[in-house]
Amino acid sequence: MRPAIHFQNLGLSLLLPCLATPLWAQAPANDGPSPAPVQAKPDPEAFPRLPRLLVRDTIHMVTRPADWEASDWKQLGLGAVAMLGAGLALDAPLDRAFARNARPSWDNLAKNVETLGGTGSIILAGGIYLGGAALKDPALRAVGIDAGMAMVIAQLTLTLPLKALAGRSRPSAGEGSSHFKPLSGGQSFPSGHTTQAFVLASVISAHADQPWVTGVSYGLATLVGVARMERRGHFLSDVLGGAAIGTLVGREVVRFNQSLRSSAKGDVKVSFQPLVGADYRGATLRVSF
Repeated sequence: MRPAIHFQNLGLSLLLPCLATPLWAQAPANDGPSPAPVQAKPDPEAFPRLPRLLVRDTIHMVTRPADWEASDWKQLGLGAVAMLGAGLALDAPLDRAFARNARPSWDNLAKNVETLGGTGSIILAGGIYLGGAALKDPALRAVGIDAGMAMVIAQLTLTLPLKALAGRSRPSAGEGSSHFKPLSGGQSFPSGHTTQAFVLASVISAHADQPWVTGVSYGLATLVGVARMERRGHFLSDVLGGAAIGTLVGREVVRFNQSLRSSAKGDVKVSFQPLVGADYRGATLRVSF
């Protein structure tokens, strides 16, 4: 990530020489108006403004496909078919393998790992936000904001509706990998834990922009998906679907919010204030951006 340079309230005082006139020469020194105070910009990402940001992010994600071109839809379709096709072909064999090799110790380990895709990811996002706020570090705070926004959007607009529409039974139900019954209450497709884990991984990766951070983030997110299969909560295609949703939403939220931040920092305000004194005539030009 390229370092950003911020200029706040840069005052450029320009004394404009003027020809003295008898009328101005008689003006008292304290008759000139004092420069207007420059008010600090409100913080667009302060906690009370986060609901508004969530609404903007959600609207952007919902309407974003309208801007896609035919090539974008083609790539999405081919990727979805390839990913889910491979997953469906391997769903049953992998589930049988996990069932045959089940061990209490592995189940306990998987139970701990999958927490990263549940309450653990929420705690991490909240902790990063609070840490950034306490340290007055906007970049760190932005990671927590983007992760929180992306988690809410991914779950409410894609993962939960797809679960209801697909109605797929979990592997532990014993009804097979091909059992889909819309609106039946099945919760297998896609994996919500995997979605959340990949949201966090994609947001951290996009902000850090370092290969080792990307590797660690996505590696941990992948372990969450494996843990869900180990505990027979999801098939492979469920995990792949959740990973795709989490990555897509996470990266798009970061891109959109970063554009909002750049736009806010790029706002330029100019104020002009005349200055009149006993021995001089001039003006102050103040540029804030």
